[in-house]
Amino acid sequence: LVRHPEFNRYLSNGAFSEPLEMTSPGETEKAVSLQIIPFGEAQKLIIGHDVTRLARLEQMRRIFVANVSHELRTPLTVLSGYVETLHGMNTLDAVDLKKHLTTMHEQAARMQRLVDDLLTLSKLETAAPTRHDESVDIPGLLAGLKEQAEILSGEQRHRIALEADPDLNLRGRREELHSAFMNLINNAVRYTPAGGTIQLKWAADEDGARFSVADSGEGIAPEHIPHLTERFYRVDSARSRATGGTGLGLSIVKHVLLRHDAYLDIHSEAGKGSVFTCVFPAARLVRKQSTVSGDTAEL
Repeated sequence: LVRHPEFNRYLSNGAFSEPLEMTSPGETEKAVSLQIIPFGEAQKLIIGHDVTRLARLEQMRRIFVANVSHELRTPLTVLSGYVETLHGMNTLDAVDLKKHLTTMHEQAARMQRLVDDLLTLSKLETAAPTRHDESVDIPGLLAGLKEQAEILSGEQRHRIALEADPDLNLRGRREELHSAFMNLINNAVRYTPAGGTIQLKWAADEDGARFSVADSGEGIAPEHIPHLTERFYRVDSARSRATGGTGLGLSIVKHVLLRHDAYLDIHSEAGKGSVFTCVFPAARLVRKQSTVSGDTAEL
């Protein structure tokens, strides 16, 4: 019934206290668990379970742990090296000390960003969806994020423009939306060359509403696009680390949007920039309407 070397060895050994997990002989993309239970006289009962989902989850866990360890190893190595160097120095030059401490601060900040993103992602994945959504002032939120992006841009002097419907709010959780939008905008700033353009747009359409971030950066090759929201996936690892990215930003965006019945649409072409769009359903929209007294009411 089961023609497989692993199963033959398992059967021959006669130790059946633990099940045998192996690739399905008939379908290599599936994993099975086989348990042999002796009973009666010279008889054996074989019980099989499809454990493909559990095997995939375990593989994801191993990859995740390996990635986190890899991400933390570099800054920890740098910090340990500088601490050891400073500890062994009899005299400290003020200029050298400041240089060393600056590098140590940068590496500590990198680890802090990674831990913060991991905690945010864990919270998004485990927290139950709340039914107490608020009306979020998206135009006001984006205005604040645009100012932060201009500060992050600094000497690179990106041209950042915002076009937002002033009467269009969104029902959801402000903290989560802030995190998702901030990640998209910060990515555009990090990966757009100095002097490039970044266009932020918030508007309604026939299906709901869209928040888009369009940049004039280097663009992304098509084979990378399906994997961009995976944890720690990077198109260019060296460049991403140089810009301070943790590799978790787009994964956070994906989970925030899922909790708001939305999804992320990505259009990009190498050498021609990228457009990341958050698409929200019409049921989430909140329209503001001016009253006679000049106040605003939400409908």
